[in-house]
Amino acid sequence: MGNVLEHRFRIDVFTPETLPMERLAEYMARFAKLLGEEERVHFVSVERGSAVLVARADAQAAPNVERRLLALRHGDGDPDAQKAFEELDNMLATDNAIGQLFASNGAEVIAFPGRTRPKPLEFGPFREDAVLEGVVIRVGGKDDSVPVWLKDGVSIHKCTASLGLSKLLSQHYCGSLLRVRGSGRWMREASGTWRMLAFDIKDFETLDDTPLAKVVRQLQSVEGADWGEDSATDLMKLRNGGDPN
Repeated sequence: MGNVLEHRFRIDVFTPETLPMERLAEYMARFAKLLGEEERVHFVSVERGSAVLVARADAQAAPNVERRLLALRHGDGDPDAQKAFEELDNMLATDNAIGQLFASNGAEVIAFPGRTRPKPLEFGPFREDAVLEGVVIRVGGKDDSVPVWLKDGVSIHKCTASLGLSKLLSQHYCGSLLRVRGSGRWMREASGTWRMLAFDIKDFETLDDTPLAKVVRQLQSVEGADWGEDSATDLMKLRNGGDPN
């Protein structure tokens, strides 16, 4: 059968008894991507101690696997291998674990920092005046601060408003697109994205959601108006901040 090559991926916080099957499958899938040569690399077992995933490469695939891992170790790996490393490390960090990849002779090939890697900083929360747009899909409660939900495409903004303002907003339930102004609390997450924690609506206005084509037809019907065939295209450019010329 020739020489085969084994690698062991150790996850320190689990044992074979405590590692959930679904999570095991996720680790195995990314472990396979890390090693490459997926047609010739086979899962062998989960060894005891910590959870240790054992994979074995066929003789003809072993040199390619070794070169792939050596390049990854030196920071010049195949993009698929780098992505698999990052995904494995993210999983380990989520599971509050660290990982190690060992060769057949027991030498550590790659270390996965997992929970020990530096954590990106979060900032906030900050309070700042802002403007939101959306359609009212929920108004509820009788307290001084009433929940008001706005839907903007696939996003839902969970806001609050005074009792008097919420009564006015409820008249637009599932109706016209609104633009609301108010004060929001925002948090910059470690990923760099901004997340709205709260938003207090102070004022609003309805927006004209008439289709652009209908607006152009209305403008063309005005006596003395000089609107050519490209009017809709020009208006769309203006709407998106472009130059119609």
